[in-house]
Amino acid sequence: MSSHRSSEDSQWPLPDEPEVKPDSKQKKGLMAKLKSGWDSLGLDTPTILLMMNFQADAVASKFTTVGYLMAIISVLGFSIQPRAKFIQMMVLDVLAVCVASAVTLLMMYSCIKARQHTEVVSSVGTSIVNTPYNPSASAVSGVWLFFQIYVVHSFRAKFQQFQFPVIIYSIVANVTFSYAPRMTTMAAAISMVTKLLEACLVGLALATGVCLFIYPVTSRTVVFKQMAGYVGCLRGALQAHTVYFESLEESDMFGRAETYDSKVEKITKDGKVYSPEAQAIRTAVQKITEIHGKLHGDLTFAKREVAFGNLGPDDLQAIFRNLRQVMIPVVGLSFTVDLFQRLSEYNKWNTPIDPTATDIPDLVRHRVVQEWNDIMRAVHDPFKSMIQAIDEGLQHISFVLKLAKPPKKTATAANGETSSSGVEDVEASAVPSPGDKNFAAHLEQRLRDFKVAKRIALRTWSEEKGIKLPKDFFDRPTDDMEDISYGDPFIGRERSQRQLSTGQMVLEFVKFADDKRESGKLSRRHIIIPGWKRLRKWATSLLKAEDTHEDDNIGDINAQNNILQLGEAYKHRKDPEHLRPETTFQKIGDKVRLIPAMFRTQESAYGFRVACATMTIAIVGLLHDTQSFFIKQRFIWAMIMVNLSMTPTSGQSIFGFVLRILGTVLAMVLSFLSWYIPGKQTPGIIVFFFIFLTCVFYVPIKLFRFRAIGIITIITTSMIIGYELQVRKVGEQVATSNGQSYYPIYLLAPYRLATVTGGIAVAFFWTFFPYPISEHSVLRQSLGASLYLLANYYSLIHETVSARVRGEAGDMALKTSAGRRLLKSRNQVFSKQMLMLNNLRTYSEFLKWEVPIGGRFPKKQYDSIIACIENYLSLLGYASDTLLQIGDDEESNSAWLHDFKRLVASAGVTTHEITSVLCLLSASITDRRPLPPYLKTPRPYSFTKRLEAMDKDILSLKHIAEPGFATFAVLQISTRCIGGDVERLMK
Repeated sequence: MSSHRSSEDSQWPLPDEPEVKPDSKQKKGLMAKLKSGWDSLGLDTPTILLMMNFQADAVASKFTTVGYLMAIISVLGFSIQPRAKFIQMMVLDVLAVCVASAVTLLMMYSCIKARQHTEVVSSVGTSIVNTPYNPSASAVSGVWLFFQIYVVHSFRAKFQQFQFPVIIYSIVANVTFSYAPRMTTMAAAISMVTKLLEACLVGLALATGVCLFIYPVTSRTVVFKQMAGYVGCLRGALQAHTVYFESLEESDMFGRAETYDSKVEKITKDGKVYSPEAQAIRTAVQKITEIHGKLHGDLTFAKREVAFGNLGPDDLQAIFRNLRQVMIPVVGLSFTVDLFQRLSEYNKWNTPIDPTATDIPDLVRHRVVQEWNDIMRAVHDPFKSMIQAIDEGLQHISFVLKLAKPPKKTATAANGETSSSGVEDVEASAVPSPGDKNFAAHLEQRLRDFKVAKRIALRTWSEEKGIKLPKDFFDRPTDDMEDISYGDPFIGRERSQRQLSTGQMVLEFVKFADDKRESGKLSRRHIIIPGWKRLRKWATSLLKAEDTHEDDNIGDINAQNNILQLGEAYKHRKDPEHLRPETTFQKIGDKVRLIPAMFRTQESAYGFRVACATMTIAIVGLLHDTQSFFIKQRFIWAMIMVNLSMTPTSGQSIFGFVLRILGTVLAMVLSFLSWYIPGKQTPGIIVFFFIFLTCVFYVPIKLFRFRAIGIITIITTSMIIGYELQVRKVGEQVATSNGQSYYPIYLLAPYRLATVTGGIAVAFFWTFFPYPISEHSVLRQSLGASLYLLANYYSLIHETVSARVRGEAGDMALKTSAGRRLLKSRNQVFSKQMLMLNNLRTYSEFLKWEVPIGGRFPKKQYDSIIACIENYLSLLGYASDTLLQIGDDEESNSAWLHDFKRLVASAGVTTHEITSVLCLLSASITDRRPLPPYLKTPRPYSFTKRLEAMDKDILSLKHIAEPGFATFAVLQISTRCIGGDVERLMK
C-alpha cells in the first residue's frame, strides 16, 4: 500500500482550476522540456527519498560468507511500506527468521545423527568441503526441506500477510539445506545457523531503521493522500458528467460511434465503442471504485497506528463513511450512459441496418433524439449550476479537512474584490468561497435554488409540449389536469434526483467537516493511541485469513489480485453424508476428517507444487556425483527463485516469467556497469551501485504492477555486487571455504543469470504440470463469488428497507440497533464487492498472456457480465439509499408521499426471488452446472399499476413536483433495469 502513496496523486490528481492561457505562443526552452519529462515520470520529493532509502544495502561485510544476505534480507524487509503495516510485517519477519533457525537446527541435528549412525569411519573434524558424501544425511535433509517448503507455502497461500516472511523463511531453509548433509558436529551447525540468524536480523534492522528514521511515513499519511485522491476522483467524475450532459444537447445519445459507414456500429475487441464523453465517465467511475477498495484496506492500518496528529481513528472512519455516501449517487449518476444504451437495445436502434427496410425506426429515433436534445437544453443551466455547487462543496471539504491546500487569497480578495474600474465588487465578495466558515449555508441555499430551477425547467418542458400550467400550479396543483404520457420526464426526474441526492450527501459532508473545524480538532495536534480493542483485533488478525490487497505481495502468488473472505456460508457447506457428531468417539472422528480435508484444499495443492519444484533442483544437491557441483555453482539461488516465482495460475506465470527474465538480464547489465564504470574501485562501485538501485526502485514505487521485475533486479544485483565486494573484504580463501568457487564478475554475472533463469523456468514448468490452473477457471470462480456477494448485498438491502419502513431499524446512534448492524454489514459487503470488481478486471486483462488450447475463451461475454454486476451494484446502492431517505425531507407530509410509502411498505421492492436467482447463478458458474429448468426471471414490481390502483390521479402531471415523485422515478427505472440485468445474467 505504501508503494502507492506517492503514485496516488499521479494517478488521480485533484482537478485544477482552469488557467487563463496567454494568446501568444511561447516556445519551450531546454529547461521547460526537461521539467516536462521529469513531471511525466511522476517523481516528487517523497518518491526520490523513498528510492534513496536503500543506500543501506551497500553494507560492508562482517559475516564472512553470508554477509551479502544482509542486503537481500533488507530488500525483502520492504521498508517503503507505511509504519503500521511495516511494523506488523517486521514482527512476522523476525518470527519467521527465528522459527526457521530453530527448525533448520533440528534438521541439521537429524542429518548429523543420520551420518553418525550410518558411516563406518567418523568424519568429525573435517571441513565442509572435504566431508565425505553420506546418503542417509542427504535423504534426511531432503525430506526436511520438502516438509518445510510444503508447510510454509501452504500457510502462505492461506494467510496473505505471510508473503514476505515465508520468502525469508525459505531463504534460510534453502541455505541451511545446502550444507546440512555435510555437517559433522552440532557446534559447526550452531555456528552456521547463528551467522545466518544474525545476518537476517541485521538486514531486517537496517530496513527498520530506514523505515522509522530515515524517511518515516505513517499509514495515516497514505490514507490522507488517498482521501485527497478520492475527492479528486469524485470531482473528476462530476466534470465528466458536465461534459457529457452538454454533449447530449446536440449529439445523438443513442447513436453509433462515428465510423466511415453510418450503417455499421463501431465495435472493437473490447466491446462497443462509446463516445469520448461517455467513455470518460466510465473511466472516472472505474478509478473511483479502485481507490475506494484501496482506501478500505489502508484505513484498517491507519486506525491502529500510534501517531501525533489531529483526527482520531473514529474521525477517519467517519470521513470514509461520508466519502462512500457521496460516491454512491455519483456512481449512480453515471448510469445515465447505460440507460441510453438500454433504450437503444430495447428499440433495436443499433442493430445492423437492413438496406431494404423502411426508414420508420430512424424517424422514431430522430424524433426521440430531438426531444432529448430539447430537454437537455432546457435543464442546462440548473444542471451545470448544481454540479458546480457540488464540486465546490467537495473542494471545501478538501480545504477544511486539510486534504488540499487552499489557494492564497490576495490582499484585494481579503479586503473585498475590486472591479477594473476600481469600484469594490460587494456582490462578489459577499459570495462565500470553498473553505469559508459560512460556505455550508451558501451550499444549502444553492440546493434550494436547484429545486426552484427544476420547476422552471418542468414548466418550460410542459409549455413546449403544449401544456399550459397556471402560475401557482406547483403550489396549488389543480385536479382537472389532463393525463399525459409521462415516460419522458421519468428519466429526467430520475437524473435530477441523483444530482439532488449527491448535493444532499455533499452538504452533510460539508457540515461534518465544519463541525470538526469548530470543535478545534483540526487546529490542535495530540498523541493518538489506539484503544485496547483495536490493538487486540490487530493481534488476532495476524493469524486470521483476511481480505488482502494487491500490494501485500511481490507479484508472485495471486499477483495483482485481492483475496477476499466471503464468510462461512460460502466456504463451509452442509455435509450430506454425515450428521452432527453426538458421542465423544464421533467428535474425535470428526476432527480426524479435518486432516484429509486440509490436504484437499487449494492452498495445500499450491504448497505441494512449490515443494515439488524446489526438490526438482534440490535433488542435484542430494546425489553423490552432483553434490559438490550443486554447491560450487550456487544452485541454491535457483531454488530461492522457485520460491519467489511460483504462481497459482498459468496466465500470471507467463506474465511473471517474462518479467523475471527481463529483471535478471537487467541485473547483469547493471552489475557490469556498476563494476566497470568506476574502474573497479570499491568507493566508485558502491556509489554507482547505490545510484542504479535508486533508479530501479522507481519500478516498485511508481509502476507497482511491474514490481516483480524491479525486486528481482534489485535482489540479483545485490547478490552479484554484494558477493564480489564481500570477496574483496574477507579474501578469496575465506570466500571459498564454504565450497563455492570464486568467479570474477564477468563470469559470476552470467552464472547468476543462468541459475536464476533455471529456477524461474522450473517454477514455470510446475505451474503447468501436472495440470494448469488457468486464468479462465480463476475468472469463472471469481465471477461466481462476485454474484454471491451481490446476492448478499441484495438481501441486506432488502432487510434494511423492510426494517426502515416497518420502523424496526432503531436508533442509528446505537451500535447494537438493527439498523446500525445492517448498515455495517452492508458497507462491508459493498467494499468487498469493490475489491472483487478490481479482481475481475485484472483477471480479464491477464487472459491475453495465456496460451490458448482449443476454442477461444468467451472473454466478451465475461466482460459483459462484469459490466452487468457494476451497473447492478450502482443501481442497487442508489435505489436503496433513495428509499431510506423517504420521510427525511421537511416536505414529506403530503398525501401523495403517504400513499407512496404505503405502497413501498406493502411491496416486495427487493424481492427474495432475485436473491435466490443470484445465488443459483453463483453456484452455477462456480460449479459449472446448468441452471434448474424452467427458471423464470423475477418480474419487476409494477409500481405504476399499484399506484394507480390506490389513486388513479397519483401519476398525473400535477404531482411531478412532489418530493417523492423523483424517488418513484428512480425506483421505476431501477427495478426495470435490475430485472433486465438478472435476465441478461441468466442468458
